[in-house]
Amino acid sequence: MNIATHQANVSNQQNARADGPIVGRDYYNVEAKKGLVEKLLHKLKEQYDCNEQTQTTIDELARYHTRRAPDGIDGLEAKLEASGRSAYYDDAIEKKEMFAKLLERWSLYSSAQEIFVHVLAKAENEFTQVIYGQIPKKEPEEINAMVIDRIVNPIVEECGGDLIAVNHNLVQGMVYWLAEQCFIKWHHGVVAR
Repeated sequence: MNIATHQANVSNQQNARADGPIVGRDYYNVEAKKGLVEKLLHKLKEQYDCNEQTQTTIDELARYHTRRAPDGIDGLEAKLEASGRSAYYDDAIEKKEMFAKLLERWSLYSSAQEIFVHVLAKAENEFTQVIYGQIPKKEPEEINAMVIDRIVNPIVEECGGDLIAVNHNLVQGMVYWLAEQCFIKWHHGVVAR
């Protein structure tokens, strides 16, 4: 912005009165409120730079490492097969492994664990509360689009950063990882064999 344009946009309220003095405010100097993940990414950068590692896993993250199969369908391949998604297996296993490696690499930092808990809970909640009920009514491609719109894109946008490079494949891998752990399932009414 050149000086002439800037001066044309400045108003002089030196002698203005509104039954008392008028107080001005510079809105362009207000710092945007940082979100939870942004704060945690900043904390993680500090921990990483200082090599401040932890030996414990927080309980909320340990919950996601506990594999369960209450319906008797265990493992990602079996879950994809039960839901008619066997064709996705090769892509799913590759992306799931990408996420598992990312999770393992950053699990030594407490703030990274908090980030993972946040995004895992977000994905689990969106899937179980919004998407799961739509599965019997929609085609697999429509469900995939919902997963991308409601889980993948928001998490990529929220977690993008220099330290942990989160992309669409990694977040999709997280969804498959959650499916393998049985926190997400694409099948309805399947009876254990």
